[in-house]
Amino acid sequence: MLEKIRSALFKKNLRRTLAAEQRTRKSYTLESARTVGVLFDASLEKYKAETLEFARTLEKKGKKVQLLGYVKTKQAPVGLSFDFFFQKELDWIRTPKSEKALAFAKEKFDLLICLNPADEAPLAWLATHSQAAMKTGFITGYPNDFDMILEIPAEKGIRYFTEQLHLYLDKIVLSTK
Repeated sequence: MLEKIRSALFKKNLRRTLAAEQRTRKSYTLESARTVGVLFDASLEKYKAETLEFARTLEKKGKKVQLLGYVKTKQAPVGLSFDFFFQKELDWIRTPKSEKALAFAKEKFDLLICLNPADEAPLAWLATHSQAAMKTGFITGYPNDFDMILEIPAEKGIRYFTEQLHLYLDKIVLSTK
């Protein structure tokens, strides 16, 4: 019962944010984007490793990549090489309250990539509040304003998602204006 109330309040918060949205939308490919924000679930080692590999690939192409991981633990993890937030930095309805998370949402990335295959609420909240010009991510059960959503089989993982992301984003034809 309590979880249903928490979830309903969380979804209402997202819908309210979406109704008041003020971001400027613009289409980008992985080649044209200069700044890329990557939100990801850092709770599982497999997700974390595949995401870091993807971020290194983007950096090798000259992109400025900013990572923010969500670790689903009550204690702060140690030894991570990227910015993160964890459960103790969430409020009662699971919205992030850490300075790093809130600063990430205010960044005006060219492209935001939300790697959230487990559909974690805090990542959905940050993706909704992000001021990125273009947003893409996994299909989600939460209200969202993604410009492109990819639905892939759960067993395929992050690597397959990023391959599909390359495939579809490369099909975008940007105007020359």
